[in-house]
Amino acid sequence: MKRDLEALKEENEILSKLASHDWLTGIYNRGATETKINQLLAEKKTGVLFVLDVDQFKQINDRYGHITGDSVIQEVVRILSLMTFKNDILGRVGGDEFVIYMPLAQDQSFADERCRQIRTRLLGIQMTSPLINGISVTVCGSLYQPGDDYKSLFDRADQLLLAEKRKKNKKPALTAAEERRSAAKKGIDIDMALIRSELSEQELTSGAYCQDYETFKSIYRFVERRLRRSGESAYIILFTLTDKNGDFPMLQTRELQMDTLKSVTQHSLRLGDVFTQYSSCQYLVMVSDVDNQNAELIAGRISETFYAETAAIEDKLLLHHCYPLKPAGTN
Repeated sequence: MKRDLEALKEENEILSKLASHDWLTGIYNRGATETKINQLLAEKKTGVLFVLDVDQFKQINDRYGHITGDSVIQEVVRILSLMTFKNDILGRVGGDEFVIYMPLAQDQSFADERCRQIRTRLLGIQMTSPLINGISVTVCGSLYQPGDDYKSLFDRADQLLLAEKRKKNKKPALTAAEERRSAAKKGIDIDMALIRSELSEQELTSGAYCQDYETFKSIYRFVERRLRRSGESAYIILFTLTDKNGDFPMLQTRELQMDTLKSVTQHSLRLGDVFTQYSSCQYLVMVSDVDNQNAELIAGRISETFYAETAAIEDKLLLHHCYPLKPAGTN
């Protein structure tokens, strides 16, 4: 019987929370927000109430989808939760509209500064979506006046917010052609953001850029073309692993040596250099903005580190040869 009562109590608590909290964000919903704030207003008879909504939220939903829109709402709540105190009330009172009530005696300068802090903090956040960089919001605060309840306090703050949004949206009327150009530019900006996201290296590794041989050939030919106009220099370094007789290393140690050579090469070169495995015993490296002396120094540094890290293997030689790239179209 006792267990049944405890289970019933737990179930009632869950139902009570579901009835008072917003399903998406976990903060108070509209009804609970009004009830909680009215209780504090009756007790404290002071405080400041902020009303906030997300700018252009409908366009976010229409352009990027409701999943992205939901993540924006959740991120707003996460930031607002970090900026509120234990006794404050934070609630979601509309799709993209939020309320914060602080039960403290404050002046208008405090309210204005707090609004600025909220705007700045949300505008500076980084979303997981590469298309949304910061969240723009409009937020206004209203101070308690004698006799206020939630509705009167909210109405004043909401009127301030509406006036602020009208000022934001007050722009010169565009002609039909200008509207089409503006819409086209927005579409292109979205496309370019997607393209940059797809082309960019997602996880930037330290050291040189390791690529398969076919990709390396394409990079090589691109650099050849670039040298034709830039007048800069680039070198190819071929590393060849042999035993002391000039033959292929033993199979038992070859894989270990090649793995070591790859690691040493990657971490000895710069982020803008590129290399590839040319054969089972060779790596090919391309370094830019160097002369023959610098190319030899780079090769020597790689060889020295390789020998140090494979000291336990005696029967080995690492040969290297440096060749300058020539501009495309020259013999």
